[in-house]
Amino acid sequence: MKTTEDCEKMPKPTGPSDPNTVALIRDLRKKGASDKKHNFWTVLSKKLEKPRRIRPAVNLSKINRYAKADELVVIPGKVLASGEIKGSYTVAALNFSVVAEEKIIKAGGKALSLRDLLELPAKDIQKVRILA
Repeated sequence: MKTTEDCEKMPKPTGPSDPNTVALIRDLRKKGASDKKHNFWTVLSKKLEKPRRIRPAVNLSKINRYAKADELVVIPGKVLASGEIKGSYTVAALNFSVVAEEKIIKAGGKALSLRDLLELPAKDIQKVRILA
């Protein structure tokens, strides 16, 4: 039987409480289990399991600085609109700010949700860079 002292010592559960994010993590794990060729599905699901306050918020300037033209850029957090983007990048993220999504599309790139990333064929997922 638990006493009040035991309850005070136990850490509070953390992680996503949004049912859409929980379902996405589950689907990423399934994809990782079935696709032994690409390990990043498992890595991505582990990064999404973290609490929201720990998930990265990446600016467009960071994408422009570190990503190459032929890579798929994956952000397990939110993409923010600070900075300019000078190239047509395919960016997949959990969330986009409205202005960031407009800037990516205006530069000739694609803004995908992580759910859309699951639907891409394997030939489109050759070079992946996770920015976190």
